[in-house]
Amino acid sequence: MSSEELAVRAAQAEAKAHSGDFRGAAAELRALTKEYVREAGADDPGTLSVRLNLARVLGTAKQLKKAVDVCEPLLRDQVRVLGPEHADVLETRQLLANLRYQAGDPAGAAEELEELHTALSRLFVPTHDRITKVKRDIAFLKRAP
Repeated sequence: MSSEELAVRAAQAEAKAHSGDFRGAAAELRALTKEYVREAGADDPGTLSVRLNLARVLGTAKQLKKAVDVCEPLLRDQVRVLGPEHADVLETRQLLANLRYQAGDPAGAAEELEELHTALSRLFVPTHDRITKVKRDIAFLKRAP
């Protein structure tokens, strides 16, 4: 299957998600992940991107445990392949923190945001808006029961 065909299938899966068919989108993204691995390899940026989209769709569908189960190994792979400060890695860290919070794990969410803060601190000045927001979120989560 060509990269163009894979891209079309990815767009179709995203369209399903946008129309509210999360189950169909998740099924398509799972199948597409396997196809990307077969065609481009597990470490290909396209493969990693499809996996990130799957985690997003599962999170939006409130299948939080499944979304976390997709996100955790994805994050490890992204850090290894892309590096800890890559934009996709930062996005995945933020998503994982949000998923953990929604799943009732504020401590896990705070821990993930601490990692995000560390990475952002290497990229931006301490007063950058994104750093300020992450610090606020960490403080909120540490106060959470």
